[in-house]
Amino acid sequence: MNFTALDFETANSHSTSVCAVGMAIVEDGKLVKTISKLIKPIPNFYSYWNVQVHGITPDKTNDAPYFMDVWQELKEYVDHSTLVAHNAAFDVSVLRSILNAGEISFPKTNYFCSCSVSRKVFKEIENHKLSTVCRHINVPLNHHEAESDAIGAAKIIIKAGEKLGVNSVEELMKVLKMKLKNF
Repeated sequence: MNFTALDFETANSHSTSVCAVGMAIVEDGKLVKTISKLIKPIPNFYSYWNVQVHGITPDKTNDAPYFMDVWQELKEYVDHSTLVAHNAAFDVSVLRSILNAGEISFPKTNYFCSCSVSRKVFKEIENHKLSTVCRHINVPLNHHEAESDAIGAAKIIIKAGEKLGVNSVEELMKVLKMKLKNF
């Protein structure tokens, strides 16, 4: 199973306000690399409520690069890969927005949602929030820390694959009667 799990934290209600990105790269069903970056948000202000969720404050990102400055490094794990995120619609919309803002062409990728997968595979749990699913499958989580959330989403997919006896994202989609979405 090969894919890249992705998570964004935002500074405010603007979908371009990335203040942290986390990635977990999975090759042959194993987590092989993680990435964690603080990002200077666009626009550069923090909402009280967002800070309450993730704890990232302006002083932590004042000297951080803008997303466009780290995109080339991240792109290699996105382009021609399959992305996964927990509640993927949010993370995909953030990636689209920040790339549009930087007038950067979209990567060639597709994606799916670990929350949707968890609803089909782990039906026995009370809800399918990232923290609940990770607790159910014994994955430590520092929730709303981008790298940890990306790792959590990745491990949900790895565990789902193990439970269903599948070795690829394509097999997982077929067994669950799900389709990859185009970015």
